Amino acid sequence: MMKEEVVSILWKVIDNDIPLVNDDMTTFLIKDGQVTEEDLKLWNDAVKKIKEAYKKIYSNEKEAQSLLNSSLELLNSIKPKKPFPPEVRIRFEELKNSLSKCLETIKKS
Repeated sequence: MMKEEVVSILWKVIDNDIPLVNDDMTTFLIKDGQVTEEDLKLWNDAVKKIKEAYKKIYSNEKEAQSLLNSSLELLNSIKPKKPFPPEVRIRFEELKNSLSKCLETIKKS
């Protein structure tokens, strides 16, 4: 049951949350300059690790867990020049909370 729950959460993150936050990131970078190139690089690295973790959850749970931990650290290190607007902050925090939930679920197993 645990892996199915993690896969379900990660799929929602990949299919829904990442595209929305990605639009926010690029909008802020291009239009407002609030997100630096460095933050955008951290974001892209985190996304890559999340997708890799999704692919590995069944074959190598420990590596998937490590990738999720690492992606969460990357996301936590993103510091926009000004606070995100409320709707952007909510989406960004929701994504991080989903990853935390995955990690908690894996640790319980």
